[in-house]
Amino acid sequence: MTDVIGLDEAIESLDRLGRSAPVALADAINHTSNQSRIELRSEMQSVFATPTPFTLNAVAVQPAKPAGDPEGAVFVKDKKQGANAPEDWFAPQVFGGERQLKASERTLRALGVLPAGMFTVPAKGARLDKYGNMSRGHIRQLLTSIRKTVAGARKEPFFVARKGDKAIGIAERAVNGGQLVLVFTREPQYVQRLDYSAVIERVADQNIEDNLNLAITKALG
Repeated sequence: MTDVIGLDEAIESLDRLGRSAPVALADAINHTSNQSRIELRSEMQSVFATPTPFTLNAVAVQPAKPAGDPEGAVFVKDKKQGANAPEDWFAPQVFGGERQLKASERTLRALGVLPAGMFTVPAKGARLDKYGNMSRGHIRQLLTSIRKTVAGARKEPFFVARKGDKAIGIAERAVNGGQLVLVFTREPQYVQRLDYSAVIERVADQNIEDNLNLAITKALG
């Protein structure tokens, strides 16, 4: 728990509220949690080049309830949207290290196209969306074509590009006669870009005392 300077008087007032104290405390915690969520969103817009709505909406708040010992939480959603949950993408951004496979990478690996230990990044021939990612439509076309190629079809729009016997990516025939749209690369390693805990601690330091005072004033009527 973060120690916040200047809470002594607010806590003494809180103690005098009796049965209303848990309500006031939960109210202050919830205001602080929501301020943390808003600040995290702002921080994401600062540290990430073009964050998607998927990223910006990934942080949620679990409200504190007056019953028992009021406790709230600011967390990254773990419910999957497609093949991945927001927390899968956030983990390497917060802690560094390896990232999870994308759904398209899982498919390419299952088809035997993407070698073990390799990942994909968009190449010069990729059609990108406004966030700098390969567009979903382009990915769907690529995967449909590669599935057919693996099944034995010939002259599909997309094909596995090779350097000798080594698969190096996927190319599209219609782009300059066969330009790469995906490059196979070794497992990317991320460094911390979002100091998640530090943002929450900073917001708590700056706001919890005022939020407690407001909640106490509200409880006193």
